[in-house]
Amino acid sequence: MNRSNKLLEMTVFVTVVDCNSFVEAANKLNMSKQAVSRYIQSLEDRLQVRLLQRTTRKMVITYEGQTFYLQAKAIINATIEAENAISLNKVSPQGMLRINVPVSFGILYLAPLWQKFIDKYPNIELDITLSDRVVDLLEEGYDLAVRISRLENSSLISRKLATTQIIAAASPDYVAKYGMPNHPEELLNHKIIMYSQWAKKEQWHFYKDNTYDSVNLKANIYCNNGDTCRQIMLQNGGISLQPDFIIGQDIKMKRLVRVLLDYNVEDLNIYAIYPSRKLLPLRTRCLIDFLIGELKDYRRLVC
Repeated sequence: MNRSNKLLEMTVFVTVVDCNSFVEAANKLNMSKQAVSRYIQSLEDRLQVRLLQRTTRKMVITYEGQTFYLQAKAIINATIEAENAISLNKVSPQGMLRINVPVSFGILYLAPLWQKFIDKYPNIELDITLSDRVVDLLEEGYDLAVRISRLENSSLISRKLATTQIIAAASPDYVAKYGMPNHPEELLNHKIIMYSQWAKKEQWHFYKDNTYDSVNLKANIYCNNGDTCRQIMLQNGGISLQPDFIIGQDIKMKRLVRVLLDYNVEDLNIYAIYPSRKLLPLRTRCLIDFLIGELKDYRRLVC
């Protein structure tokens, strides 16, 4: 017998005991009295014990029946509570969300948003991990990740949150000392600070009008954190490619200056990544919609 039939038998038995009547239980369950009797008989046959002593005039629950009733009632109540919890989550999102976000972007632009999200959805709990490493959402148990990249082919689902401009820059004192590079090949004669988490990190791509130039570089310093790269740039350490959310304000305040002024670097999109669109929990959908809404003014935030 499958579990659903066992649960139905228990439900019928508990209802009979609660109503102290086969007829009233049948009415409550929208069944015939004969169907109720068959379920009770099937349950007793399966358990090989008499649960109810019944005559044409009255019904008495046995000792074994009382023991089974208490356990069955607890199981039915737990099932109802579990279903209610899921149904409630469809209306009022709740539960734990495990999120992975990049370190610098997570600190600068996402950290101020988390309490705002919890204020809006107080029944959701957040478990936030900051890492620039590309995590495996399924194997590591994350509900959602924020990634800044060119997406490769993947079974994961993505929603674009914003676009970040990648800028080649250095400090004014560095440029004054070592000169302003005007062509990508000239970077071979400069000190390079390399963000080591980017794919093909040593191959920098630039475009001018419809012409693309690539240059393979070796760095003086490799680092897996953009903020650290920024600090080295500010200390006249060399040229680096960094996103506008890390060095945008430095460019605006002239603490850093753009190099290769006639060239651009391809922008990167900021995505919310999650394992599947099918049966997406409401709490995850609420977070995605929240991030889209909060980051719609991204350009204003970084410039």
